[in-house]
Order: sequence, then structure tokens, then C-alpha cells
Amino acid sequence: MSGQAAPGLLGSAEDPPAEGGRAGERRQAILAAVRANGAASVAELAARFDVTYQTIRRDLKALENRGLLQKGFGGAFASPGVAHHTYGERHASQVAVKRQLVAALEEFLTPGATIFVGLGTTFDSLHEVLVRHPEVLVATPNLEVAHSCALKTNATVYVYGGYVRNKDSSVLTVSGDLRQRFKFDLAIIGASAIDREGTVQEFDPMEVELVRSVLSNSRQVILVAHDEKFGRRAPHLVTQLADVDVLITNGDPSPRFDDPTILSALRIIALP
Repeated sequence: MSGQAAPGLLGSAEDPPAEGGRAGERRQAILAAVRANGAASVAELAARFDVTYQTIRRDLKALENRGLLQKGFGGAFASPGVAHHTYGERHASQVAVKRQLVAALEEFLTPGATIFVGLGTTFDSLHEVLVRHPEVLVATPNLEVAHSCALKTNATVYVYGGYVRNKDSSVLTVSGDLRQRFKFDLAIIGASAIDREGTVQEFDPMEVELVRSVLSNSRQVILVAHDEKFGRRAPHLVTQLADVDVLITNGDPSPRFDDPTILSALRIIALP
């Protein structure tokens, strides 16, 4: 097996320049693999590049020192604040399906409702639904949702304070008392991954912290996820499907789980 980086896995031109030679190429390929999958183990990286575990650990340490990933026990994770895929890539994916999924939220939008809307391009078309519900309050760290709802609807819009994630439209919030002042009628969330055990997962630990704090202050939790999210894995646990009230997806999700009773306690809206 060659130690050279696989074609198409070198870091983008926007990444800081890496060390030269084979080590530099390998480290850029490692970085690309971690960003693409959210995480990678030392064992799989060593096998892939035909090098020792010690070499991979040195590579991970060098990348961590540059703030490009996080070293963990036996592997590495994508750094917080770095989008798993760029906004443009995610925005262009499954556009029609996402619009249908968001349209299914209409029945839950009651007059005067206080609503949390999570991160992700799934909710880019939410303003098309909210325009018919002028009395709602929307609280969100999602800049696209905040911008479109503020300009195109009569909803009251609150943006959680924090910093904007690089090359993305998400605000990653800092800890504070302001978010604890809300009691949400609805928490509408997405997911990066939903595994076969019914675990809802994300790649960014800061995103997880925010969503967890919201779920504990919400009367009803709605998970909106298209079919490509099932069977994926990400390193950080958000919640379990057992703690979700409604799942809106396309197709039948039941074959996606090892135990079909995982879905028994929640309402499923499965669009064709």
C-alpha cells in the first residue's frame, strides 16, 4: 500500500499550507478524511497510509497544533466551529425534498407559538411556511433562517449571540443566561447523522451543547431529517429518538434501525 495521499483528498486551497513532501500530503489527506467523516481512528489511518501508529499520532498532533482538528483517544475529530461540508454544498443537496419536509411543519405552527429552529440548510425554506403565521416568535442560531424570516415574514426573530462558523451560515453560541429565558412550544431540529441504534448525532460539539439546552426547555421536539441522514455516524451525541416527539422524513424509516420498536413512541410523518 502506498503512503501517498489518495487522489481528490488533498486539502483545499483555503487551508493553511502544510509541510512539504510525503508527510505534508498525508496530513492534508488525513485532514480531508476527518472533515468528510467527522472523525477517523489512528488504526484506520495507519492502515490506509501504510505507516505506523506513531507516525499517525505525530501527524494528528501537528494538525491539532494548527487548530485544524481535535486529537482524541485513539483518533481525531473535526475541529469545533468548522462546518462538516460548506454551506454551498449543503444548500444544493436535496433541495426539493427539504422544502417538502419543511412544508410538513405547518400543522404544528399555532398562533403565538415560540419556536426554536436549529442549524442546517434543511430549514432554508421555512419562511415560505411562516409567512402564513405572523404571530410566532422564532429563536435560532441559523443565520439563513433569521435573515429570510425577518425580511419575508411578520414573525418576531431572535438570533442567539455568538460567533459565525467559518464558511457557513451558523452562529455558534457562547454560554449564557439568555437562552434559558425561553420556554419553547416547539424545538425544530435537524441532524448530521442518525445511527441504527436511534442516536441523533452531530459533528460539532458546540452545536450539541446548544441543542441540548434547548431540548430541555421545549414542550415538543420535532426532528426533520431526509433519508440520507439515516445510517450515518458522527462523533457527538445530541439526543435519542426516544426523546423526540415527531420525526418528519421521506420514505419509511423503519428498515434503518436494528430494533424497529425505536420508532414506536414517536409520531412519524413519512413523505413519499
